[in-house]
Amino acid sequence: THTAHPHVTEDGTVFNLALSTSKKPVYHIVKFPNKPKSDEDDYSMFDKAHICATIPSRWKFNPSYMHSFGISENYFVIIEQPACFSASKVLLSKFLKMTALDLFQWYNDTTKFIVVSRKTGDVVETFYSKGFFYFHTINQYEDSDHIVLDICTFKDFSVLYSLYIEEMKNANNNPNYGNTFHSVPHRFVLPLGKKTSTENLVKLPYTTAKAYLANNGDVTVEPELICEVTCELPTIHYDQLSGKKYQFFYAFSFCATSINPGALIKVDVLNKTSLTWYEEGSYPSEPIFVPAPDAQKEDDGVVLASLIDRKDENCVSLLILEASTFTEIGRVEFRTPSPVPRTFHGWYFP
Repeated sequence: THTAHPHVTEDGTVFNLALSTSKKPVYHIVKFPNKPKSDEDDYSMFDKAHICATIPSRWKFNPSYMHSFGISENYFVIIEQPACFSASKVLLSKFLKMTALDLFQWYNDTTKFIVVSRKTGDVVETFYSKGFFYFHTINQYEDSDHIVLDICTFKDFSVLYSLYIEEMKNANNNPNYGNTFHSVPHRFVLPLGKKTSTENLVKLPYTTAKAYLANNGDVTVEPELICEVTCELPTIHYDQLSGKKYQFFYAFSFCATSINPGALIKVDVLNKTSLTWYEEGSYPSEPIFVPAPDAQKEDDGVVLASLIDRKDENCVSLLILEASTFTEIGRVEFRTPSPVPRTFHGWYFP
């Protein structure tokens, strides 16, 4: 298997994090080299794909579920969360009726950050934090011998149970339904290099994230809450700022009310502030940032999302927000011959 979110570098090379369980569970970083236009040989990037790093799972029979991973200029960052696939449950599923979610278990109460060199494929350092569940990293970058890693985090994987069909059907009648979707933006900072001090190892002036050297030699990290918003499906100006220092991300914010079933947010990670767009009775998809052709600033451009009318299932819109002010500048409305379902994702094709 592989994650749903491969990374594409500036030269078009693609990296993804894969899981192999043929003998024992291991994680692979797989590289798909970009084929230059000048190369006229008959092959594709899949023909040239190869493993550039292999990291064993810390649990012999319980590999971690990972939906995304981090990449910076010099490192891959694997976030081994304690939400695991149970090998024993997988075997049982051959004989019993079980869903994919039945194969999960919360194996441990720590999350492990594995820093891997992009140059050698070797594990450089490891860090630990209190256990959390996540789907998506927001962004990551290197700064003064630190890796700054921003993630949308949940306390555990109970959010997955809320995606059962019966749970979704009854969401409006369950006042606690929205609580399971409480994902918040956390900043983890991983200090690199030799460590001897028992004081906070994080030396960056713009974050309150912490890291401490434990007696057993492990380094434990404590995150900073970027701001008080719920967020998921984050996106940034990816082509320019993936793996680099950045200021803004855009995300979906879940609200379980009939008036405001969902909102879009813009978060300023430097000033720790946010802007919100919502419309009564409307349900947006994830925001997609599209830069202006002559963009001078990081947030010069527009944010796109599809918009579903809660009261009219045959009405869908393309919403266009000005990214800098996060205000609506236009929309296109469509009437469809059949009901339009809610959706998580979107994609922009130039």
